Amino acid sequence: MISHPEPITLKKIQIRTLLLSLALLTTWVSSAWAIPKTPPGMVYVPEGYFQMGQSSSEAEDQKPMHFVYTSAYFIDKYEVSNSEYKKFLDATGHDKPRYWEDERFNQPDQPVVGVSWFDAMAYSRWKGRRLPTEAEWEKAARGNDGRLYPWGEKEAKGKKLYFVNVFGMEDRYEFTAPVDYYATGASPFGTYNMAGNVWEWCLDWYDKDYYRVSPELDPEGPEAREMKVLRGGSWINDIDSVQVTQRTRNLPETQNTIYGFRTVLPLR
Repeated sequence: MISHPEPITLKKIQIRTLLLSLALLTTWVSSAWAIPKTPPGMVYVPEGYFQMGQSSSEAEDQKPMHFVYTSAYFIDKYEVSNSEYKKFLDATGHDKPRYWEDERFNQPDQPVVGVSWFDAMAYSRWKGRRLPTEAEWEKAARGNDGRLYPWGEKEAKGKKLYFVNVFGMEDRYEFTAPVDYYATGASPFGTYNMAGNVWEWCLDWYDKDYYRVSPELDPEGPEAREMKVLRGGSWINDIDSVQVTQRTRNLPETQNTIYGFRTVLPLR
């Protein structure tokens, strides 16, 4: 006998559609659970590897380029502003930053400056967070494709520097710019001002040779040294000095007009 395929009824179509919908819903729910809800004002950076450092740099402390794995974390989308830092001062009675009364730097939407590493850590702890490690900072600024500027190639946006706050007035600001300015210069993960505006304190102690011995997984810097790391460049630097691989350092008690910070919320 010749067997004929069972006819597809409306009921069977409805069942198959329901099963497919359930499968898609399960996938969506799994994805939703995989990425925790992002706190206000932060962005999510997933776990995984990225290229850190730059082997072709003239600066020895950026060598060698090496692959680093970080666990997932949240990082502030913007540098900590004066208005956000004021909430901390009002709640804790912490000493005011050094340039708190300076009209060049004290507008509510400008990044807080005149803060030491200890001040930045105190704020971070008050928020239930900490400063980013160098690796976390660079990954958030650079993404996963090895770029040297948050927006890509140096002149990817053109020769006019309207998208980054460095030395000069092409960017419209003589001193620090609002923390939520320069959207076109944002990083692949959506963080603003990771190049220029203010140097940002990191968790790590500084060692010029650390990249040669750095662990592959979630590096947190060397054991205690004299100086702390800062990343990102500032409004007094030129465009070539604000590459995302650029490293500098200073004593943790230093307070000046070119140092600020942002915070991290780890997920591990």
